[in-house]
Amino acid sequence: MEIDNEKKELMGIPPEELGELLVALGHKKFRGKQISKWLYSNSIHDPEKMTDIPRTLRTWLKENCRITLPEIIEVARSDDGATKFLMQLEDNELTETVYIPDLENDRNTACISTQVGCRFKCAFCATGTLDFHRNLSSTEIIGQLYLTRDYIRESGVELTNIVIMGMGEPLDNLEQVIRALKVMLSDTGFGIGHRRVLISTIGIPDGIKTLMQTGLKPKLAISLNAADDKLRTKLMPINKRYPIASWINLTDEYAKYSHRWVTFEYVMIENVNDSLIHADQVVKLIKGRPAKVNLINLNTVDGLPFKPTSKKNMLRFQSYLLSNSIVATIRKSKGQDVSGACGQLAAKSVMK
Repeated sequence: MEIDNEKKELMGIPPEELGELLVALGHKKFRGKQISKWLYSNSIHDPEKMTDIPRTLRTWLKENCRITLPEIIEVARSDDGATKFLMQLEDNELTETVYIPDLENDRNTACISTQVGCRFKCAFCATGTLDFHRNLSSTEIIGQLYLTRDYIRESGVELTNIVIMGMGEPLDNLEQVIRALKVMLSDTGFGIGHRRVLISTIGIPDGIKTLMQTGLKPKLAISLNAADDKLRTKLMPINKRYPIASWINLTDEYAKYSHRWVTFEYVMIENVNDSLIHADQVVKLIKGRPAKVNLINLNTVDGLPFKPTSKKNMLRFQSYLLSNSIVATIRKSKGQDVSGACGQLAAKSVMK
């Protein structure tokens, strides 16, 4: 993406990286953390208001730096409290972000995107029906989060959790996702704890390995959807390249590395993957591993042939896993009426 190269970008730049940039330009490294704190903790864009920074540096920032944010062009509010934001980027590409409130658990979550479109064409996912356009930069990833956080703050609500499971595959854009993670997790960035940030992936072995070399420890979720390679490949064609055996043991390593169990996400589809035979395959795959299963009933997508399973089948599937000593929860989807639930993001207007 072509941008104004004459000015240095501040949004979405890790504090340490910003400090190194300032050193190269003759300033003190710790100024990078000061600027980040003003930008993220205080939502201050104007360098003149960054009062603990020398006036000479404030002047330099104003003349030589920029802060780039997407534009929110649509806000769609669900009856259940979820809010979906359609955001336009500098090159007019569109992406989506969802705010998901959970009043019972005092949790306010932003679900953010990492790509425009997706390469991997999962058969049941709206994003998979789009062409892949490009990766998002860390500036654009953090920009979504920044706008969502500031939007909910207007209602007196603070962001508590981040899930990186919107449009796109995070591990297919890992360099920029890592840079964004450093901003999310830094005390002078968003200050969100590692245990409150989750990355959802289809399972890319090299990506999981690379993540374990960063020192960053977000929670990890694997989109499983079938514990049998033949069926999983039908639902998720990338399984042909990365079959279950290529990454399953890495989930054990990641759990040890992060000191947190890995979550296996399982989207339940009527007459496709919702029988006790399928449940038994899940048991055989993950029993004894430091992992849990999150069952998600399919959210329907116009034009796709799949239907959600019945509540009876959901409960029977869960009961079978529990009876085999596997922790299994059922996710309550939010935002379905504004196409903001899991698998429904397609970067298009939903307003009538």
